[in-house]
Amino acid sequence: MRLKWWLALCMMLAGAGMLAAARATAQSDAAPPELTEERAKAFLTAAGLQTCEISAIDPMVSQIHGASKSLSIGVAKDCAHYDPSNPTVVNVHQFADQQRRDAMVHSLQGLRFRALRPYGNVWAVESFVIILLGPQRDEVEALIKAEYERRQAAGG
Repeated sequence: MRLKWWLALCMMLAGAGMLAAARATAQSDAAPPELTEERAKAFLTAAGLQTCEISAIDPMVSQIHGASKSLSIGVAKDCAHYDPSNPTVVNVHQFADQQRRDAMVHSLQGLRFRALRPYGNVWAVESFVIILLGPQRDEVEALIKAEYERRQAAGG
């Protein structure tokens, strides 16, 4: 009798564990919305930045393999002071899954990208890799991170 009770308890615990794992998987699979120019502009505006120029990046041309969408965005607090010859640029790459995103971040440690490190900041968040380049990259990064954290605190 004790053995049956023990087996029943183990099966209930295993079932509860599988249910919790399924819920966690479903929550982690909830991907952020698709990257679009409009969403990127709205986010940057909310962060206190203006979008001075924007263009889609062909992942095959940029050699950002695994990216589903990529944008290059020239930003400034005021586009009247934006310098196209020395811009502050936010490159955003969206990936289908975290494994591809992490592979991209790992590739930035390779020889081809080492020369960029003193001139750029890299931030991986959700399904995105954000690369900041240019003279105001530290200030832009602080504004972007503050907006992201504000949205997270507000529930998305």
